[in-house]
Amino acid sequence: MDFILGNLEVAIEVKAGTVHEGDLRGLRALLEERRVKHPVVVSLEAQPRTMDKRIQILPWKMFLERLWNGDLGV
Repeated sequence: MDFILGNLEVAIEVKAGTVHEGDLRGLRALLEERRVKHPVVVSLEAQPRTMDKRIQILPWKMFLERLWNGDLGV
């Protein structure tokens, strides 16, 4: 887990390349212990996608747009 914003509003993992199942270990562990409204992996991937029905994989520019627009609740 790289960053947590607000009162567990957003949990952020940052990856430099393509996100794989093994990259989600820290985020999954946090989700087992706590309720997180927006679990997000910020990456260099070109397109957004969802893993585990809940974890959003977002290109870094899209993540920043959503964060600045208040779409992530913080």
